[in-house]
Amino acid sequence: MRQTVRLSLATATAAAMLVLSACGGSDSSDGDAPAADPETSATTPAAPETTDAPAAEQTKLAVDQTIQDDVLGDTIKITGMVRDFQAPSRTNIPEGGGEWVLLELDTKAGDKFSGGVQGGFTLYQTDGELAGSTTGIIDDDMTAAGFTPWETASAGEQTKGWVAFQVNTRADAYQLQYKRLAASVIGGGDPIPEKIWKIELPTS
Repeated sequence: MRQTVRLSLATATAAAMLVLSACGGSDSSDGDAPAADPETSATTPAAPETTDAPAAEQTKLAVDQTIQDDVLGDTIKITGMVRDFQAPSRTNIPEGGGEWVLLELDTKAGDKFSGGVQGGFTLYQTDGELAGSTTGIIDDDMTAAGFTPWETASAGEQTKGWVAFQVNTRADAYQLQYKRLAASVIGGGDPIPEKIWKIELPTS
């Protein structure tokens, strides 16, 4: 029989009727203002061309990592990664020294509880600094490029797709963190503690 869980008071308003809140799964804003129009005034000579390094090329990497939540019965497989994803609608991020990172998720939510897999994914640099959170602002760019955006998985469901991370400061390597929030079971039962899984992502 499926049980319903209740989040602690601090998180209940953000996750009513769910085991987990979608912490980290909500769209973040682009953070940066669009790059200025590179026009020069009539009285100012155009600046000479610089010898800056070319923009990084989009690279797709294979990943074979699994997060297994034995308490909730959820399974999350990370099966692919894209570095320096080219999003025509948001070129200000790479122009400012950042990048768009995509991760392919194959998620199967357990059916013991009602929450499912709603999010909770965050990207960190290997030194522990926050690199970026998931966002949906480039979903159209992803779809146009053949990367189907990931959808949340309700209890008993399986979904597969790509999540995007806005990284404002590009790093050589990243770590994916997945957080399961603490929750209580409605009707009795042991409370579910918070847990964080950490996955080192490939660099090549």
